[in-house]
Formats: sequence, structure tokens, C-alpha cells
Amino acid sequence: MPEPTNIGYGWSKRTEELLGDWYNKEYGMNISIVRPYNAYGPRDNFNPESSHVIPALIRRVFSGENPLKVWGSGNQTRSFLFVKDFARGVLEVCEKNTQPNAINLGTDEETKIKDLIYLILKISKVDKKIIFDTTKAEGQPRRNCDTTLLKKVVGFKTEYDIEKGLEETIEFYKKNYLKNE
Repeated sequence: MPEPTNIGYGWSKRTEELLGDWYNKEYGMNISIVRPYNAYGPRDNFNPESSHVIPALIRRVFSGENPLKVWGSGNQTRSFLFVKDFARGVLEVCEKNTQPNAINLGTDEETKIKDLIYLILKISKVDKKIIFDTTKAEGQPRRNCDTTLLKKVVGFKTEYDIEKGLEETIEFYKKNYLKNE
């Protein structure tokens, strides 16, 4: 079952997967189903109203906000996939996966949110105090990607670890957003 706050979204995705399976059986179409996990990178959505965790934190690190307040303990974990690995992964799944089975596209590298924040600060060369507000909701404690099928069927390996991906993303942000603020 999907996590309670994601039930509607989760079921909509599952329905799409069932339709893909049906099209494969009914019409013999080759269907590749990719389940992406937390993609990030240059040209991400840095809008403070709608961005995901990595672009939101990058934007906040370069803002005047100090101390930086973060909801929860920072111990919640996520798997993040750099956009170049994501794009290559989608192509590899489409080329090599001949069955209409859903393949998780992500990495086994699990990152604590607090480690992510400190890494962004280090790469950005910004010194800020971080306050973890444990009175606020953390969301899902863990969201990790099972890449067993991805490795078995596709043989996929990421080329970017979190630090290398963040370096490119932060560099993009600095060149394209800081001059406008």
C-alpha cells in the first residue's frame, strides 16, 4: 500500500501500469514502465512554492535565511537520482526491458536529509546555522529505491553520486538564479 498521504497518487500510477500491461497483452505492444525516484539536477524547479527537497534547500541556502529551519529531525532518508542518470536510465529501460513489468529507476544510495543539507552547505561554501524543528512533521521516515530489477534486467549503474550531482545543480543555480536575486 502507498504511504497514506500518497494513496491517490499511488493508485493512479498503479492504474497506468495495469493499462500498460493490458496493452501489451491485447495488442502486443512493447511497454516499458519506469518508476522514477526523486530526480534532481540543473534546470530543476527552484520555485519556493512548488519545488522538491533538493532545489528548495539549495534556494534556501543562498537566501538570507539564517538560521535555516528544517522540519523534523533530519533523520528521514531519501534516494536521489541525478537527472543525467535518470535520462540515461529511461532510455536503457526502454531498450532492454522486454516485459511490461514496472522497473524502479533510482539508486541504492540512501541520504539523510540532515546530511543532504550539510553537503549542500559544504559545496556552496555557505556558513549557516541549521535548526531541526522536531515539533514539525517529518513526512515519510524512509523512501528508498529497490533497484534489484533495474540491475537484473537492465544492468543499470549510476554515474553520479549525490555529491557530484549536487555540484552541477548548485553551479547551475548560481549561474542562473543568483544574478537575478
